Amino acid sequence: LRFEGEPAELVLIEIQSTVVMEDGTPTSGEDLGVLEVKGKDVTLTNGPRTLYGKLIDLPKPLVLMEKTGRSEPYKGDPTRTSSVLRAHGVVRRKALFGQRPQLSV
Repeated sequence: LRFEGEPAELVLIEIQSTVVMEDGTPTSGEDLGVLEVKGKDVTLTNGPRTLYGKLIDLPKPLVLMEKTGRSEPYKGDPTRTSSVLRAHGVVRRKALFGQRPQLSV
């Protein structure tokens, strides 16, 4: 595994609930809100709703990768190929939200 430059530091978000948009649109690609980290405490705010959680270190880091569709010779051997993946960053911590959102009025 090799990175071009310094890998980005990413945070995994774990929500112990079902996320539903009010108008019923799919959540894929939607902005979930503003994530704020203060020490080990995290908040996720979306409009008047706020989720409170904790930042936890992962026992083993994860790498977020994406298939590129490209390949290259494996260790210089043109008869063998290996897939080229794009690494977006390393996940060493996760934000864990285990409660229902609080309404902030």
